[in-house]
Amino acid sequence: MIVAKFRIHFHQHPAIPFDDEKGTYFTAEEIHHGAVQDMYQYCFENDLSQVWAYMWNRWYTPNQWSLWARSASHSISRLKTTMVVENLWKHFKRRDLAQFNRPRLDLVTHLVISGVLPRVQLTIDSVLGRRRVGRAKALAPWQTEFKRQWIDMGKSDEERLVQKELTVRKGNLKGKEREERLAQIAEEEMRDRGTHHTSVDKWTCSCPSYLTSYVELGMRLSMTYPVSIVRNPMNTERSSRTINKAS
Repeated sequence: MIVAKFRIHFHQHPAIPFDDEKGTYFTAEEIHHGAVQDMYQYCFENDLSQVWAYMWNRWYTPNQWSLWARSASHSISRLKTTMVVENLWKHFKRRDLAQFNRPRLDLVTHLVISGVLPRVQLTIDSVLGRRRVGRAKALAPWQTEFKRQWIDMGKSDEERLVQKELTVRKGNLKGKEREERLAQIAEEEMRDRGTHHTSVDKWTCSCPSYLTSYVELGMRLSMTYPVSIVRNPMNTERSSRTINKAS
């Protein structure tokens, strides 16, 4: 439950409406205050004083909060972590620097220019469509995930809720965590359809699935378009804008 709350606190942003009846927009300060209160209250009710001490000192103090929370920035960043940069240097270390022990700076600079930059240039050419001109271009991993989620969210509410419940009941969750997850599904089932606040122009939605989605996609957004587009979501206007910006 702590991880689930932490994920929600991480993804909240002033540009995304809150999941309530009015679709309230909170400021960055209000989001921080609410996240602290939510985490503290849960730890207090479950007698987790040591957990709260760790979460406050390492994650929820104002100085630490600004380092990881999405609401600390005015805009919603495309990348959630520094994993792309870390992956670049990991490959550089294992591929180009594997034969050297504590190399000099001039050698590292030479390896970057002669080894890393050509590979980066090939990647850029592929993204911009300058390689294999005229041939079909494979979808990027995020595009594949976008299409998978779009098709899944195009299903009816009943079908998706049944699949969620079966996954929990057949999974490895036990005890209180399993009961809490089933309670969340039951609460979602009782909620009236259409109470989520969706804006296609801003591409935002107050539903929980949108908030934590890797590709910023929610079920109500996918249902806004005809079935023919749902089957081929990469043709949508939003997807085209996303692809162009990513390029």
